[in-house]
Amino acid sequence: MTARDWLEKAKREGWAIGAFNVGNLETFKAIAQAAQAQKSPVIIESSPGETDWMGADNIVDLAKNYSQEFGIPILVNLDHAQTLEECQTGIDAGYDLIHFDGSKLPLAENLKIAKLVVELAHVKGLVVEGEIDHIQGSSEVHPGAAADEISQSTFSDPEKAKQFVADSGVDIYAAFFGNVHGVFLGGSEKLHIDVLEKLAAALPNSFFSLHGGSGIPDDQVKEAIQKGVVKVNVNTEMRQAFKDNLEKELKDNPAEYAMYKTEGPVIEAVQKIVEHKIEVFGSAGKI
Repeated sequence: MTARDWLEKAKREGWAIGAFNVGNLETFKAIAQAAQAQKSPVIIESSPGETDWMGADNIVDLAKNYSQEFGIPILVNLDHAQTLEECQTGIDAGYDLIHFDGSKLPLAENLKIAKLVVELAHVKGLVVEGEIDHIQGSSEVHPGAAADEISQSTFSDPEKAKQFVADSGVDIYAAFFGNVHGVFLGGSEKLHIDVLEKLAAALPNSFFSLHGGSGIPDDQVKEAIQKGVVKVNVNTEMRQAFKDNLEKELKDNPAEYAMYKTEGPVIEAVQKIVEHKIEVFGSAGKI
């Protein structure tokens, strides 16, 4: 099945596919093992920094290797690519989904590049995601409250979104309705489902993604999926579990220099996060 096939299946049946960022081999392995344990399709994705670090071709090859080893479908998404050149790298490497994030650009320039990305990607049967409402935050643990980040941008406007999708031809719309990147120790992460409902009514034939899936209460994520979200991005909670557990393992094993011997519990901790998200998203048992 192609990426489009999986997204259509998820939309039709009312569940979502988890899109999990990879920045190292250990996280990659944790995601693949979680998907196998839950019998779930997954999307692994790389942001520009992660793509530069691991290499686009390496990421695609690892996805193929783990897909074969664990007997699971692994789709590959280029996450938040901000230039045509970055998108071209993902297309050439064999990514299944391309997310062009032109939300920091003037709308006309965003649209111009998005249309080019769609043309290049659709020729190869790839799925394209677009974004016009900049989703605040970053994939880190923040000391403040999510409300402070949310207030720095405006929620997606249904009519603007409808026009952008019509003009650009993107398949997935990255909706902003209270979701922000990162985990906020001050709390206050709250989705505005009414905004999503209006978007879904304006764009009945589009797919919707939920960025900033870390830290949002499970019940809110489930409700967003029931209202049309088919792709949920997760990064910070995995990074947090990886860092915290790695620090513990290093502290508990000060004489160990073979790092692979200390990373079993680290991978397990990340895997638990991914398995829980898969259960929340409703994709468990779908393969």
